[in-house]
Order: sequence, then structure tokens, then C-alpha cells
Amino acid sequence: MDSWHHPDRLSELPDSLILMILSLLETRYVVRTTLLSKRWRDLWTTVPRLKFVRDDRRFICGVLAQWRGEKIISFYLSLVFSTPSDLDLWLLFAVERQVEELHIDFGPYSNAQYYPPQRLYPCSSITELHLGSCCLLEIEGSVQWNRLKSLWIEVPDSSCDDAIKKILLGAPRLEKMILFIGKINENLSIRSTSLKKLIIRSHWNENADIMAMLRIWAPNLLTLRIWRANVVNGGSCLFDVPSLIEASISGFCDVYDPPLETFYHVIGSICHVKKVELSEFNIKSLLAMKGKDMVVQFPNAELLKHQSVDANGHLDLLHLLDLLDMFPKLKILSICQYQILRDFSPTVEATLPRPSLLDLNTVEIIWPAEDPSVIPFIEFILQTAPLLHKLVFRLSPFRASCNRKRFRMIEEKMRSMPRSSPTAEVTIIYND
Repeated sequence: MDSWHHPDRLSELPDSLILMILSLLETRYVVRTTLLSKRWRDLWTTVPRLKFVRDDRRFICGVLAQWRGEKIISFYLSLVFSTPSDLDLWLLFAVERQVEELHIDFGPYSNAQYYPPQRLYPCSSITELHLGSCCLLEIEGSVQWNRLKSLWIEVPDSSCDDAIKKILLGAPRLEKMILFIGKINENLSIRSTSLKKLIIRSHWNENADIMAMLRIWAPNLLTLRIWRANVVNGGSCLFDVPSLIEASISGFCDVYDPPLETFYHVIGSICHVKKVELSEFNIKSLLAMKGKDMVVQFPNAELLKHQSVDANGHLDLLHLLDLLDMFPKLKILSICQYQILRDFSPTVEATLPRPSLLDLNTVEIIWPAEDPSVIPFIEFILQTAPLLHKLVFRLSPFRASCNRKRFRMIEEKMRSMPRSSPTAEVTIIYND
């Protein structure tokens, strides 16, 4: 054998393995593999996963005309937009071939409107469905998504409530639902016995003037995340989620400033969770309720995360101490803050709350490097948490150029702080 000759080991692979490799690529690259080998000339026409990303109409129509597979496992369509007739044709092509994973998206900046064909709703082979922006829901008959487990839908507002009810009724195995909604300006109900994870993401519309209600009835729900969802003008919220373990309500009700009673009912329905994420507004509302003798406790919560979501919000660390008193079994505390705060000194006020922090073992803090106000708070944590095992302090530059000398001073001060836990490890990280 000539020393320069190398066997084509890739072509020696079985068709099933080659098809598996090709399924990981965008379809435009799969088609180009016809240049690699004569054996591959027609192999691409049976790849069960088709992925079109910003491809033109001519290419998509050409691929579908030559496709010879028996079944489509995944059909991914991400375009700026096309004509409704073309979109209908392509989706029906996938539906007729018993597609399992269907993804349709036109990008965040498209103003087009598209109503998927009615034949999509009785397609019982679908297991994962992503209906992105510009897809409008108008369901004439019933939904028969009997195998659907994961659903992502983006809708302009809650006027689609009837369509969502039909979907939930026709998807008895649905476990994960992500609802990206423009505004909750009409009543919205989410009712499901199969849901385990629900994410609601929303944008606020200042012109909304209708009282709305958000209802969630999901007895087996484990994770609930609501991000910037605002029911409008005194609307109410009613959650029935007895199995909930993890709740994130960062940004919830931040804009329209609801009555404390509304927020009190929301917190009361999720206070049994083990993991909770709160925003500045959530924290201020909790403390305001506490000041009015609205008793709030998270008796089972082991993880508390504060995520800074509002550039105008400033977390007062004195208030954070008061907040920790509501979490008697807290084990993990995470604070992400990117704005400079006013000075904090827990030794000034004799009447400050003194949470026990008996179970706290892990603390992670992300903080602007130009703001030393958090240092006394860290000192308080080290002195008060007898079981603390790990404290990670990440300094993020507040400006393009940060004072390295200040960082070294902070590092030296923290390493010399006394600690009530003999096993406490302090890690200081400077993120350039």
C-alpha cells in the first residue's frame, strides 16, 4: 500500500451512524455532503431531522421535493418570514410525516402575523412544539396533542385564553410549558394536572386598561417562574400549586404596583417552596407586608436568590437582614447586584434584626467592585453563620477601568474577618 494513501474511514461507517451525525447539522450543510462521496449523494434525502435557518424559499422547496425519508423526527424552521401559503405547505409536509419535534420562529423583530393551519392541532405525533413570535392561535376544533410533553408559545396578549384552554385540555401529558405573552390584559387561566414546569414571560404595555386575573391550577407543578408578568389595573392572581418546590417571581408585578393584599395572596400560595428567587420589588413588598403585620414565612426554603432585574431598584442590605428572618431553614444564599448601593453598617443600629442563620452553609455574592458597602454585610454573615462552609465573593467591574488597589484592600479585609464557623472558606474572584 502506498504510504500516502489513507482509507476513507468516514464512508465506511454504517448508514445509521452517518445519518445520526448529519442530523446534528443545519440542512444547508447536510446537502453539501453530497460532494464528499458518491455513496453520500442520496443519503441526505433520508435524514430525519431537517433544520432550516434563514434559508430562502427556493432552497427549502427543493429540499422537501427531494426528501425520501419515512418519518420526520425534527422539523426546525427559523426564518425572517415567508408567505403564509409557503409556510402552510412546509408545515403540512412535516405533519403528514408524523413529525415529533416542531419548531417555528420568525425572530423577535418580525411584525408579520401567521395563523398555523388547522391540521396542526390534531397532529398526535408531536412531542415538542415551539410556536415562536408572529404565530397566532386560532383553533376551530379540538387539540389532539396526546404525546406532547414540551410547549413554547409566544402570543401578543391574554385574549388567546380560550386557545390555551383547548391546548391544555388536548395535551394530557404536557410537562413543560413556556408562555411568552405580550401583556395580561384579559383573564388568563392555566389549568393542568400534568404540568411540572411553567414559565411565564411577559412585556408590560402601559396602555392596557382592563382589569385582569391570572389563575394557575396545577396540583403537580414543581417549578414556577414568572418574569415581568404584570396583570393590569388592580387585577388579581390566584395560584393553586400545592406541590411546588421552586418559585422564581423576579420582576412579577414590578410595574403596576399592586395592592399589598394582591401580592400577599401570591406569596401565600408559594411560601411552602424549597427554592425561591426574588427581585428588589418582591423584597420591598415582603418587608412592607411585615410592617403591616401580614405574617410571611418561608418555613421550608433552603435556597434564596436575589437577582437584580431593575436598573432603578436599589437593594438596601439592612432590609436584606430583615428578609433573612423570614427564612429560618436557609442553607444557600445567592445575591446578584450590579448597582452601587448606599453604605451599610449593621453595627450602627441596635434595633436591627438578627437572623440566626443556623443552617446557612453556602453564600455567593456578585457585586460591583467600586462599591464597598457590602463588606459589613459579609462580616455579619461570617460572624453569625456557625455552619458556613463556603462564601464566594465575585467582584464585577462597575466601570471599564477598576481600581486594583481597592480590590486588594477588600481582599485583605475579608480574609482577616473573624468567623464563627471553623470550616468556612472564603473565595474572592475578580471578573475582568
